[in-house]
Amino acid sequence: MAKSTTKPKAKNPALTVIDQSLQVRSLDRSKKSLQSWKTALQSAESIVNPVRKLLYDLYADIVLDDQLSSVLDQRRLTLTNSTLTFQKDGEPIDDIQAIIDQECFEDLLVNILDSKFYGYSLSQCDFANGKIELVPRPHVRPEFGIVVANPSDSTGIDYTVAPYDKLCLGVGKKNDLGLLLKAAPLVLLKRGDVSDWATFNEVFGQPLRVGKYDPNIPGNREQVAKGLESMGSMAYGVLPIGSEITFQSTYQTSSADTYERFAKRMDEAISKLIIGQTMTTDKGSSRSQAEVHERVADKIAIADQRFVLRYLNHHVRNMLVAQGFASAANGEFKFVEEEAKLTKKERLEMDLRIHKEVAPLQIDYFAEEYNVPIDEAALQERKEQQEQEPQPPAAKKKAPTGKGKKVEQALDEMSFKRFLNLFRDFFAEAPTR
Repeated sequence: MAKSTTKPKAKNPALTVIDQSLQVRSLDRSKKSLQSWKTALQSAESIVNPVRKLLYDLYADIVLDDQLSSVLDQRRLTLTNSTLTFQKDGEPIDDIQAIIDQECFEDLLVNILDSKFYGYSLSQCDFANGKIELVPRPHVRPEFGIVVANPSDSTGIDYTVAPYDKLCLGVGKKNDLGLLLKAAPLVLLKRGDVSDWATFNEVFGQPLRVGKYDPNIPGNREQVAKGLESMGSMAYGVLPIGSEITFQSTYQTSSADTYERFAKRMDEAISKLIIGQTMTTDKGSSRSQAEVHERVADKIAIADQRFVLRYLNHHVRNMLVAQGFASAANGEFKFVEEEAKLTKKERLEMDLRIHKEVAPLQIDYFAEEYNVPIDEAALQERKEQQEQEPQPPAAKKKAPTGKGKKVEQALDEMSFKRFLNLFRDFFAEAPTR
């Protein structure tokens, strides 16, 4: 059956903001299974009436997983910790920069990035009043470009026409359901595994107490059961004398490890899905592998920045102009690449080379930069003593040539390296600011 291309008619076209009378319903927090995931997917992909309410309820449930939450936050923090500016000819534009520095603009960046995880996302932007609101995803019907009061409604507000198109930013492909669609079965399988693991530990992780009673003595069974119950919460059994309790199990140490390995495998799969690697969230095995994984994370971070910039420069900039920020017309959004931070050891080596090869640095600079107290009185006294000591007459020295010149250069370099090592060792124990 071909998909209908007829677009439902919008109502209330004179409104200037999205109607706030959405009938937002509570999230479905019932137990989820792989069948729940399949049913939600079928509902969202329906050709006749695609409804995403079940799918977004499932997403709200799985993001409570610690591993998934961690890797999602890692992607978000990498983006929001980057420095964003709005420039024209290399100079920042103050009024637009003031908007960027507001907390609400960071929410917009997160909403844009989250469209990769949740699928198509719609944000309502009022830059003049500093308000950025995510329209509840179950109420957005991207296939038709409308916002509906109830998730299953077929008519609503058309946000693609004026005046809504200057206020609403839709991000992502209309049929995209996001990376969380692939993450959901991984989280559900892990959750079931951990639940079974907990049951396994409850049964086999602590000793079983067995109490035996004489069936010929009235009330003896109740007395034994009461005594075992009062001894703690560990499992126990009450059996007649002569009975036997056995567990038909292949229990070994490796049996418990199976649950742990499966949970770890699911965590690794979640990390690979969201951040492309595992070593920035889990312990790595070697430095070389960690560097490879870090480069993968850097590539994903760059891709996220480019994805966000496309929407900022192609859509948000036009929205700013339409909302009265005329200075946004000629500039563009950019992420500023920050210089790599040097360690104290690297800064010291660089400063010493500048001091020797370029120009002398003031002693106050070293005292402030490396937080080293300088005794000015002792320094001046030592300088005066050195000036008062008789200096031997300088012997005329023949300028070395050939092999002798190379030897002298080597000695000078060795002396500088020894001085560098001594000075570096001295500052190694200096307190940090």
